[in-house]
Amino acid sequence: MLSNYKNLGPYIRMVNEKNKDLQVRKLLGVSITKAFIPSIANIIGSDMSKYKIVCIEQFAYGPVTSRNGEKISVALLDQSDCIISTSYTVFEIMDHEALDPEYLMMWFRRPEFDRYARYMSHGSVREIFGWDEMCDVELPIPSIGKQREIVREYNVIVNRIQLNEQLNQKLEETAQAIYKHWFVDNCDAPISEKLVEYVDFNPKHSIKKNAVTSYVEMADLQESHMTIRGHIQRPFTAGSKFINGDTLLARITPCLENGKTAFISTLEKDEVAYGSTEFIVMRAKNQTSPYWIYCLARDDNFREYAISSMVGSSGRQRVHSDYLEEYEVAKVDPAKMQDFHDHMKPIFARLKNNSLENSKLKELSQSLLSAISAQKLRSIAA
Repeated sequence: MLSNYKNLGPYIRMVNEKNKDLQVRKLLGVSITKAFIPSIANIIGSDMSKYKIVCIEQFAYGPVTSRNGEKISVALLDQSDCIISTSYTVFEIMDHEALDPEYLMMWFRRPEFDRYARYMSHGSVREIFGWDEMCDVELPIPSIGKQREIVREYNVIVNRIQLNEQLNQKLEETAQAIYKHWFVDNCDAPISEKLVEYVDFNPKHSIKKNAVTSYVEMADLQESHMTIRGHIQRPFTAGSKFINGDTLLARITPCLENGKTAFISTLEKDEVAYGSTEFIVMRAKNQTSPYWIYCLARDDNFREYAISSMVGSSGRQRVHSDYLEEYEVAKVDPAKMQDFHDHMKPIFARLKNNSLENSKLKELSQSLLSAISAQKLRSIAA
């Protein structure tokens, strides 16, 4: 153990308070994103008095780490009291003047902790990171003042990321509202055309075998935001190919139903990237605005049509681009399309800039998390 590393065990204690009087009704779970989330468990007929109570500034974690995306589900409650399943372990820090809860949560957020928890898990059928393993965790524990200074720096970054995400949500809602107003609610064009007149589906590109380029996987697409979570560089093997300005639409269940759709805008100039074979690539044709295509891909009517056109065995259904080509839209006057494009351009530019800033901020937040274990505890954000 490094000289300033200490075992976590002497700082924490297990909590096992049951919901005996049914005074707490909010049922939550813990996700691999290290956050409490609404539970999706079927609780019909369940005895809620047996569920565990979690109070503010207490932790909960799922000991089972196998089949959990190589991560451990652990979170700090920062809201009103809740109840969780008895499968979780609840614990608290005994003295907040010795160890700050948010500082400890920063330690848990490190990717290295996920790898450590998986490595230390044991069991034949289900691999468990038990209470003894949690108590044996070693971490640097500087003075409480230094802990809180690190937490403040980290929270400045996290709060800025959250602000940008909120701004992007509002911008996307604005873009979708304008699209709906112009092309759905107040569209009186007497002539309809097939979508293939406006969209080039799965356009052809050439990437040399094993050439290193950006790769986007299905997990990188978000369900309610246009931006991708990120991409990695890796040698090309096979997959859908796309460039800036393209819209990616997930074509397989349940990703399509869940809304996984993205607008590509953060690749290098002239870069051809590739991704999952389960993407449908939609590119603007002729005078079509690429922003119009993305907004259409998010439109409820289009999505209902796409979902209703899915074929295949249960659990592996897909929509084919041939069906989407047949989707009928009201004929759009070129001048109106250009006007819409001009309205959308600054909105999409702001969305892109906020996303790029968040990418850099997330890198900075990871640097701060890594600095804890590396003992570089001076200010990074300064």
